[in-house]
Amino acid sequence: MDAYLRGGINEDMYGMKRPQQRVNLMTVNEARVVLEKNAECSEKSLLYSLYERSRFSEKRFWELYDCVITLAKDAAENGRDIETVRKITFVYQWMLKEIIWHFDKKDASKLKKLPKNYNEYIERLDGAVEAYFRGVFADEALYDLQRPQGKL
Repeated sequence: MDAYLRGGINEDMYGMKRPQQRVNLMTVNEARVVLEKNAECSEKSLLYSLYERSRFSEKRFWELYDCVITLAKDAAENGRDIETVRKITFVYQWMLKEIIWHFDKKDASKLKKLPKNYNEYIERLDGAVEAYFRGVFADEALYDLQRPQGKL
């Protein structure tokens, strides 16, 4: 687990070493702030961007992803708390609903800048949520969707 979070070298199932992409982690306190902003649909959060601006923000997506991975690492070491569980679940469900509504012909909500590979974003966040609840961290290199290089 620590190798996943720090980046570094990992072995695949054949014993071949491969470098892992570094996850841009934040502190636990920063992660809690990001989660709270999303749970409250505050400005500069992914949920605000999706719900209030009808726009997918890649920058806010990766911020939320890093937030959940950071909280997952903390939960693996210190246990989970019900309030964080509630917020992660709420934010994840709401993000999925916004994407579903985008494709509903009867709904007026249409997201701008929704990537064509939106399913890969869902898969990444799903992996982070799974890490929080189960303590199992996927190898970053196994995902089709890779973090863009440089600032967003």
